[in-house]
Amino acid sequence: MFCSCLGKQAPYSENDSQEDPSEGFGPSKLGVRTTVDEPLSASQAIEVLQAGNRRFVQGDAKAGGFDQRARRALASHGQRPVATVIGCADSRCPVEQLFDARPGDIFVLRNAGNTCTHAEGSMVGSVEYSVAVLETKMILVLGHTGCGAIMGATKLFLERSAQKHIEATCQKDAQETTDQSTEGSESDKSRSTLLGLLDALVPMAEQACVELGAGSSTEEIAAHAVKVNVWRTINFLLSYSLIIREKVASGEVELQGAIYNMSSGAVDFLGKSPKQAQLLNYDGHVVPSMGGPVRQVS
Repeated sequence: MFCSCLGKQAPYSENDSQEDPSEGFGPSKLGVRTTVDEPLSASQAIEVLQAGNRRFVQGDAKAGGFDQRARRALASHGQRPVATVIGCADSRCPVEQLFDARPGDIFVLRNAGNTCTHAEGSMVGSVEYSVAVLETKMILVLGHTGCGAIMGATKLFLERSAQKHIEATCQKDAQETTDQSTEGSESDKSRSTLLGLLDALVPMAEQACVELGAGSSTEEIAAHAVKVNVWRTINFLLSYSLIIREKVASGEVELQGAIYNMSSGAVDFLGKSPKQAQLLNYDGHVVPSMGGPVRQVS
C-alpha cells in the first residue's frame, strides 16, 4: 500500500551496535534512530522533544556531530523517527535544531503557516505515511511567535473588516455597485498563490478576534491566531484522515500542538485539541482537494 522509500535495508547485526546506546535522540542501538529500534510511545516522544528543546534553550545542544557511521546506519537500516512535526517554513524556526535533533530523529513537514489549507493532500498523506509505515506515535503541530503568514492573514482580515464597515455605513446607488463589481474582477486578475494562502488563514484571524473581543490590537490578534491555527491544523488532520483518526482513537498515536517562542527559544507544549473527542466521530476519509467532502473545520 505504501512505498517504503527506504531502499533495500541491511540486516541488523549485534556488531553494528555502538557501546553507548543512550547517545542520540532517544534510545538507539546504532547511535542514531533506525528501523532496528523500537518505536517510542507518544509519552516517550514528548519527553525526548522536551529534553531536546531544553538543551537548545540552555545552549547545551548535543546533536552537532554526525559522522560517516551514523550516515551509513541510516542508509542501511532505514529511519525510525521519534515523532512527526508539522512546522512553519520560516527560516528562523528550524525544527530539528530547536529540538536538538539529528538526521533520522524527526519526520518534518514544513510550509508557511504550518497549515493544511493548501496542498493538503501532500501534508495529510505524508503524516499518514509517518504513522502507518514509519510507526511514529506522536504528531506535533508546531506554530511559532511572530509568524509572518498569520500576521499577513490578520492584516488582510482587518482591512476587509474595515472596508465592510465603511460600506455598511454608506448609501450606494446602482452605479456604485456596478463599479464595485468591476473592481472586484480586476482584483481577481491580480490574485497570487500567496494571497490564496493568506486568504485561507483569514478565518483563524477572525476567530482570534472574536475570542479576544473588541479593542484588541493587530499584534494581539495575530499572536492569538497562532494558537487558533495550531488547533485548526490538528482538527483538519482528525477530520480528513481515517488512518490518523483511528490510531488516535485507539490510543496508539497522539496528536498535540505546541508554539515555539522565537525570542526565548522555548517550546510551549499545548497538549491535545479541545475538539478531539468530537472529531473522532467524524467519517472523512479523503481531503477536499482529492475528492473528499468539504467540512467546516475550526
